Amino acid sequence: MIQRDYLIIGSGIGGASTCEGIRRHDKRGSVTLVGAEVFPPYKRWILSKSFLREKNPQLKKLQEPDERWYHAHKIETRFGTVVTQFNIDRRWGAVRYDRPLPESVSVM
Repeated sequence: MIQRDYLIIGSGIGGASTCEGIRRHDKRGSVTLVGAEVFPPYKRWILSKSFLREKNPQLKKLQEPDERWYHAHKIETRFGTVVTQFNIDRRWGAVRYDRPLPESVSVM
């Protein structure tokens, strides 16, 4: 069983921004970012602009924040994972394959 202070469900820009906000105010709390997409959060709006017109697009331009940022700030990431249920009162969440993730705070 893994204990976490924060469970962020959704690995889009909203999830990434939530991680950044938590780290600004809580440097020590344990954080897990869970998202169904297999890629880390990225700037989707750039895809409709000049990014797709480039001959050699740089994927690093899309990432927000960089994957190394999560590691440096001790944020566990579980991309390609779906939260199937969670219980705020009991402070836990279950992901695909029913692996429990007890949590203190859940953000959707």
